[in-house]
Amino acid sequence: MTIKLTAAEYRYDQGFHLKPVSFEIEPGNFIVLTGPNGSGKTTLFSLINGVVKPSSGSVTVGKQDVSGMSARARARFMGMVPQVSRINFDYTVEELIAMGRYPYQGFFCSESDEDRRVIDEVITRLDLSEFRERSISCLSGGEYQRVLLARVLVQQTDILLLDEPGNHLDLKHQTMLLNLLKEEVGNGKTVIAVLHDLNQALLYADYGVLLDRGECVRFGSPSEILTADIIQEVFGVTMKEYRNDEGAVLFAPETGAAESAAGIVDYKMSC
Repeated sequence: MTIKLTAAEYRYDQGFHLKPVSFEIEPGNFIVLTGPNGSGKTTLFSLINGVVKPSSGSVTVGKQDVSGMSARARARFMGMVPQVSRINFDYTVEELIAMGRYPYQGFFCSESDEDRRVIDEVITRLDLSEFRERSISCLSGGEYQRVLLARVLVQQTDILLLDEPGNHLDLKHQTMLLNLLKEEVGNGKTVIAVLHDLNQALLYADYGVLLDRGECVRFGSPSEILTADIIQEVFGVTMKEYRNDEGAVLFAPETGAAESAAGIVDYKMSC
């Protein structure tokens, strides 16, 4: 399903204004939204997922206006992992993951054999089997983030939206997450993620949206929108360019980076 933004903008009652944004995303692509704090990433993310309605312009998926749809209808084709916020109920891991199947269930219906199969498959895939009966209140931040990802994967949607999905994850599970998302893209799904790590964007994304002070300043391939000059201009940080063994361009802060550059150069995408 094609996602299309046409001069979509959003004005808060006071303060921030996301200026008109226009771009089109075809299915089967990994899109990264990035930019400094306060640049408009979460606002743009909220427009795409239909949580807020554009002040003007439009956001459509296929031919449907996203903001005009019910949450249940959107959940049939669009799954979202928000920035981590705890749920104040004592659910088990399995119970929280199973909630991702609600778009396919009628009221008061129990889980079907298909629901059970999908849930078991995702729990195994995300290495959560040992946690399935554990209370979510007993999970670390990283474990809880993986459970939220599992919940969205059992929705089996064509579009996955993730707002800073690597929050609280250690290096192993960040890499696992990004490789898993890349696999989903390879299966024809669209992934849109807010990321702060520019090197992750360069390694994994097909396209990037660079925001600065409420404006979409760049849209294109990661190597087009993330150069040393652009990073200096937008983030105010001087970066030095490196290449890993596969020829991928990566960046490290110029000051004090020389000793650590070798480790960055060896970093490889394993999908």
